[in-house]
Amino acid sequence: MKSQLLVALPLVFLAASASASDANTGPYLGAGIGVAQSADTDNYHDLDADGVGYNVYGGYYFNRIVGVEGNYNDYADMKANGQKSMAPTSTSVSANLGYTFDNTIRPFALVGLSYVDLNANDNALMTDDSGVGFHFGVGVEYSPLPNLTLRAISQADAVNVENTYSYGSTTINVDDSTLAFNSVSLGASYRFK
Repeated sequence: MKSQLLVALPLVFLAASASASDANTGPYLGAGIGVAQSADTDNYHDLDADGVGYNVYGGYYFNRIVGVEGNYNDYADMKANGQKSMAPTSTSVSANLGYTFDNTIRPFALVGLSYVDLNANDNALMTDDSGVGFHFGVGVEYSPLPNLTLRAISQADAVNVENTYSYGSTTINVDDSTLAFNSVSLGASYRFK
């Protein structure tokens, strides 16, 4: 009887662990809406967000700790000196690192690369309005239902752009400037199981 119990006990733990592992793996797809903020780390631009931003995201959880995630972020319109100067968007691929507790709460961080398009107009005074940037974020998720996950996240993209000044008909190039765009949003995703 003891030997049967010794054989059965590890099998029960293995089955429970496989079941828990399956609950924390798989693809997901979601969307969020939130407020956008911007910052010019070189203090060249005085940008103010105007409107509401949104994001669409999807990815795959390999286990309760590691996943990979793709994002499309629209950071809303940005105004410089009261006039619309850009409408930045980003497309990113990031590692999604966190931990899913047994109560389905999952704090996490995103770290990856992005392609940022500022969609800048002439008011922005930029010769180059797109480039590769750094994508990062922190958030928390909660799954009230097996396939539904709610999310609160602050995420940002930082990109280096080239500024220009114009004097009459002459355009003078200026040093590069680093811009960072941040959004704080609430989202919901569906996990395919």
